[in-house]
Amino acid sequence: MNKRMRARLLQGSSAALAAMALVLSATPTHATSASTSVGVPGGNRIAVNAWHCTLYASACDWKASTKMSGKNPRKARWIQNRAELEAHGVSVSVSISKNPEATLTMVRKSLGVVRWKNTNAGISDTFGQMRPSKGTAYVSTRSCGSAQVTGAIKVSEKCAYAGAS
Repeated sequence: MNKRMRARLLQGSSAALAAMALVLSATPTHATSASTSVGVPGGNRIAVNAWHCTLYASACDWKASTKMSGKNPRKARWIQNRAELEAHGVSVSVSISKNPEATLTMVRKSLGVVRWKNTNAGISDTFGQMRPSKGTAYVSTRSCGSAQVTGAIKVSEKCAYAGAS
């Protein structure tokens, strides 16, 4: 192979690598999500949502929420969200960040539970990042919500699971 052919081959390879880098950097973030909802007497609804990224290098964003919609009443006495964040695989661990008002309890090194109870509100939402260990096959988010809407109306815990089955 002569010098000219090698130079063209290198230019072509460089252009292909640059194009691939551009495509990979422009790829949209993929996510896994789940939602469930229940009707509440008076016409309101309580929705429980779970979301996390599916593609990550070292960290994965997550969000979980319990939301009340409707006008009768506009706010619950209290509304709570409990998110279970887990790394799945052989001998895995996960570190978890969360919003400041929520509490984090590590149940085991691969499972953390984030909880927030909001008073006189229509939403309890939590968010943060999971940083799973290298042996992690996938992560999951299980979001569970409950509420005391009025003195007489209480919504028991309902859950939504985002992750591999």
